[in-house]
Amino acid sequence: MKASILSIILFFVGCCFGQTTQTEDDPFDVNYGVTLERIDSSLLKDVQIVEFDKSEGVIFPKEYAEQFFGDPKAVYYTPDTALIKSIDSEIISQYCEANQRFNENVQAITIKRLEENDDRESIENARRQKNEERKRFERNCLKRQKNLIYFDRQYIGYTNKSGERIIFIQMLDFRKDPYRIKPEFKNSWIVGWHGWFETNTISLHFHVDKNLLTVNEDL
Repeated sequence: MKASILSIILFFVGCCFGQTTQTEDDPFDVNYGVTLERIDSSLLKDVQIVEFDKSEGVIFPKEYAEQFFGDPKAVYYTPDTALIKSIDSEIISQYCEANQRFNENVQAITIKRLEENDDRESIENARRQKNEERKRFERNCLKRQKNLIYFDRQYIGYTNKSGERIIFIQMLDFRKDPYRIKPEFKNSWIVGWHGWFETNTISLHFHVDKNLLTVNEDL
C-alpha cells in the first residue's frame, strides 16, 4: 500500500475522529484505528455494486487498485459482476477449509523451527496446542461460516507475477457499526485494527483459475 495512505484514528462524535479507552460497559470502546483511502471522484462511476440476499459487494476499478496498492509485481484488473457472483458460494463453502489449511501451515512452520533448535519441551507444547486449537476451530468455524452471508464485501482484482488471476476480498460485518464507518464502504478500502475490526473483518484471496480460496496468501 502506498505510503501516502491517510491514517485516521476514529472517534464517535459526528465526523470527527480520535482515540478512545476501553471500558467494561462498551467492548467496542478501545484504542483502535482505521486507514482509509477514498476513491477519486472521477472513478466513482466505475465502481460496481453487487447485491446479495443479505449483503452487498463493492468492486473497485483497476485504476483505484493501482493507486492504492501500487505493487509493481501485480497487474490489476476490474472483476466483472458475473464473476463475483459466481464465486460467492465458493467463498462461503471453502471458508473453513481455507482457514484450517492456513492454521496448519503456520503451525507446521513453528514446529519445524523448534525442531531445528532442538527445543523438545517447546515442541511438545506446540503439538499439544495444535490439537487444542484444531478442536476449538472445528467447534467455532461452522457458526462463523453461516454468518458470512451477512458480511458486506469489497473486491480488488489483480494478476500476480505467475500470471494467476486473484481477487482480494475484504469482508465486513456491519450489523453492528460502532465506529460508523459503513458510509465509507462504497468509496474507500477500509483497513482497521483493534476493537470491532478484530472480529468483524476478514481478508481472503480467491484464486480464479484454481477455483481456490486462501487466507492472506498469494500462492
